[in-house]
Amino acid sequence: MPKNNRHTAYRPRLPLLFLRILATTATAWLGLAPAFGWGGEHNRITAAAVEALPAGQRAAIAPEAAILARLYCEFPDLNWPCYGEWGGGNADPRLPRFPDTRREWDISFYCGWDPVLQKGKSYPHRAPESVEAAAVHFGKTVEALRAGRLADAARFVGVMFHYIQDSSSFPHIQPIHRAFHATKLDAIRTGGYEPQQLGNTPAEAAAVLTARVRKLVDWTEQRLAPLLAETGVSLDEAKRLTSKELLPAAVTRAVVKLRAEKPADYEAAALDCANECARLCADALHSAFALAPSLAAAKPNPTNTNLAFNSSFESGDGDRAPEGWCVGWLDPNDRAGRAEWYRAGTHWDKPVRTGKRSAMLLWSPQKGLEWRQTWRRAVPVNAGETYRAAVWIKTRAITGSTWFAMQFYDTAYEPVSNAKNEVVKTDCDWKKLSLEATVPSNAHWLRAILHTEANSGAVWFDDVEIIRTAR
Repeated sequence: MPKNNRHTAYRPRLPLLFLRILATTATAWLGLAPAFGWGGEHNRITAAAVEALPAGQRAAIAPEAAILARLYCEFPDLNWPCYGEWGGGNADPRLPRFPDTRREWDISFYCGWDPVLQKGKSYPHRAPESVEAAAVHFGKTVEALRAGRLADAARFVGVMFHYIQDSSSFPHIQPIHRAFHATKLDAIRTGGYEPQQLGNTPAEAAAVLTARVRKLVDWTEQRLAPLLAETGVSLDEAKRLTSKELLPAAVTRAVVKLRAEKPADYEAAALDCANECARLCADALHSAFALAPSLAAAKPNPTNTNLAFNSSFESGDGDRAPEGWCVGWLDPNDRAGRAEWYRAGTHWDKPVRTGKRSAMLLWSPQKGLEWRQTWRRAVPVNAGETYRAAVWIKTRAITGSTWFAMQFYDTAYEPVSNAKNEVVKTDCDWKKLSLEATVPSNAHWLRAILHTEANSGAVWFDDVEIIRTAR
C-alpha cells in the first residue's frame, strides 16, 4: 500500500502544530519561542541516546527505535483530553477535530495518568515530580523487557526519556524553558560516549537514576547561571521570581536580552544541556536492557483462538468508548459524522447482536469514518502466517460504502497491505463479513478496521474475530 494510505499510524504533527501555534500566540509579546522547553530536541536527544547503545542493545531496540524517537518520547505532551474533540485543542469552532491520538496509542496508560477520568498519578514536567516520573517509568521499562513486551517497553522508555529531558530544560523557570532551544539539532550527539549501568537491580538502578536526574538539573543550572547573571538577574533571583509568578517580567526581559546579545553563547548552553541529557538517557536505557539480559522472544499467536481484544465491545474505557478501540476521524473538518459505543435499549429493536453493546458509525463523511483497534491491542504477526477475520454488521438507510478490513503494518507502524471484504452498499439485518489473508513478508502488526464512507445512514458492528488458522 502507498505510504499515504489513510489507515497509516497517525503522526501527531498536526495537533502539535496547533498547540504550538496557540502557545506562540499566547507568548508572542514576550519575543519567546512557544511554551515547549524541548521541541525537536526531544526527538533528537532520544535518537542520540539510542545511537550510543552497544551494538547488541541497538539491535534489540531496532524494531521500535524510529518511532521511539519520532513519537513515544512525546507521549507526556500528547496526553491531552482534547484529542478526538473539536476545536484544535482550544475549543475554537473554526479549527478541525484532533485525531484521537491519545486513545489510538493508549498514551494515558503509558503515562500512568488519565486526564479525562482523573485516574492514576499526574507528574508535572519539572523537578522534583519529573525526577520521580523518570524512575517510575524506568521500573516499568525493565518489567516489560523481562516479559518480552518490546513495544510496551519502548513506550515506557519514551515517557521516561521525556521526563529526563524536560528536567534539563528549565521547566521551573518558564521564561527560560520557553526559549531554551538548540537550533542545530544534528549537533546533539553523545560523541562516542559509552553508557554506564546505573545499578545491579531495578531498585538500585532507579535510585541512582533519581540521583542522576537531580544532578542533571543542577548541572544545567550551573551551565546557564553565568550567562544569565550578565543580564543583571541571577539564577537564584530568577527562580525566586518564577516561584511566585509564571512569567515574571524581569526574568522575561533578561532572557530576551541574553538571546539578543549573546545568541551563540545561549545556543551553546542549550546544546550542552541537550548532550548531557542524551548521555543520561543512554545510561537509563542501557541499564534497563542490562537488567533484562534475556529479552524473551515473542511467541507465535495460538491457532483457532479469537485474538481480537474486546471483540463484542462489552467493556468500556470509562470515557464513552469500547476498551481497546478508537475512532478514526478521516475527515477532521466533518461536522456531522458520529461514532458511538452503542448500548441496547429497552425497545424491541436492539441493534446489538450479542451482549449489551455494539459499535456504531452514523452519517459518515465522503472521506470515511471508522472504528479501529488501538495500537496496544493490535495483533503481532509473522510473515507467512494466515489469518481469518470476521465481523457481524447491521445497516439502516445506508448509502456509500461499508467494509471490514485486516490492515497489516510494518515495524515502523506504516501500512503495507489492506485485505478487505466485499463492499456493502445496501441495508441488511445482521450479516457476517469474512475474509482471509496471508501476512506479507514485511508486516509485523495487524489491526481490524470497521469502515464506512459517504453514508447518510447507520452501521452497527459486533462480534469481531481475528483467528490465526492452522495452515
